[in-house]
Amino acid sequence: MIKIRGRKFLINAVGCALVTLSMTASLASAENRPEIGDSPVNVTIAGYSSGGQVAVFGEGVVDAVRRTYQGSSIIYEPGNPAGALEYLKSGRRPFALVSTVEPKMAYAGRAPFREKYPPGTVKGVLNGSPGVFDLMVYARADFLDEHGVTSFRDLIEKKVPMRVSINQPGNLWAREHVRALFSYFGKTMEDVEEWGGELVPQPTGASHDLMRDGRLDVIITGGATPSGRVVELGSVMDLAFVQLSDELVQHVADELGASVGSIPAGSYEFVNEELVTVVSSFMIAAGPAATYEDAYKLAKSMYEQMEHYRSSHRALQKASREQLPNVSYLELHPGAKAFYQEVGLID
Repeated sequence: MIKIRGRKFLINAVGCALVTLSMTASLASAENRPEIGDSPVNVTIAGYSSGGQVAVFGEGVVDAVRRTYQGSSIIYEPGNPAGALEYLKSGRRPFALVSTVEPKMAYAGRAPFREKYPPGTVKGVLNGSPGVFDLMVYARADFLDEHGVTSFRDLIEKKVPMRVSINQPGNLWAREHVRALFSYFGKTMEDVEEWGGELVPQPTGASHDLMRDGRLDVIITGGATPSGRVVELGSVMDLAFVQLSDELVQHVADELGASVGSIPAGSYEFVNEELVTVVSSFMIAAGPAATYEDAYKLAKSMYEQMEHYRSSHRALQKASREQLPNVSYLELHPGAKAFYQEVGLID
């Protein structure tokens, strides 16, 4: 009995010591954190082109910061995602608006990035639009009927001579989705030309004009559901979505660091069943020049202004406080991580 009690005492003593060490470490960690005041935030967020759906996310973050920290000189700088990440890497800009796609490309050293980014170059600050961007593959309904096509597999295996819009070279989001779709079948987009098709490097708006004029058959693009542009095009001509299999969608999601989602039945008049697809988030990312304090303040601003942010545009309705720390495969920036720990969103 004495030995057992002694053993219990030893275990209890060790347990108490571990708890004490853990509490001491936590206190030390908290004490080492910089004190965050109410001073303005003066930074630039490198972003996508102006005027599109994606710019809404960046501009929403800017508005949230200005509302939380009066006098802030924070700017959303239109550009392109490849340039934004290069600005982050070089320290020319502290923050950038990116999707889940581009940092993965940078870490892999895939074109247009000339070399692999060192681990930790790009850190996550906040997810301002979780799962908001859907991969969409749609076509002229008469074209699909003519070639007996219902699925993307049909397009590839039947070597359909399609005139397909693959978006502009600078649209890394769209081009990576096209690459990943074809890679599942061991093909590249250039194979379309080999079997008599045509690759059309046009943005979505211009592609809709071409399809309306009968000069385009298939469009591969992305956007929030429902897309006003698709609704408008569907009102003047018969459209149909090209179905993607569960396996194909999972492959693309894994390739790009995205997620599996769906386009609900009834989202468009010509969609009468749920369609599985790839969904992406858009995030604010930080580079080496981003300070602890600024990352903390961006996270805090979005947390405090979430209701206003969500109400400012229908594309932001999926945003939530709980999703802010969900930056996919990226490591959280220490400043943002500290804020999320303080409010109990993460351990």
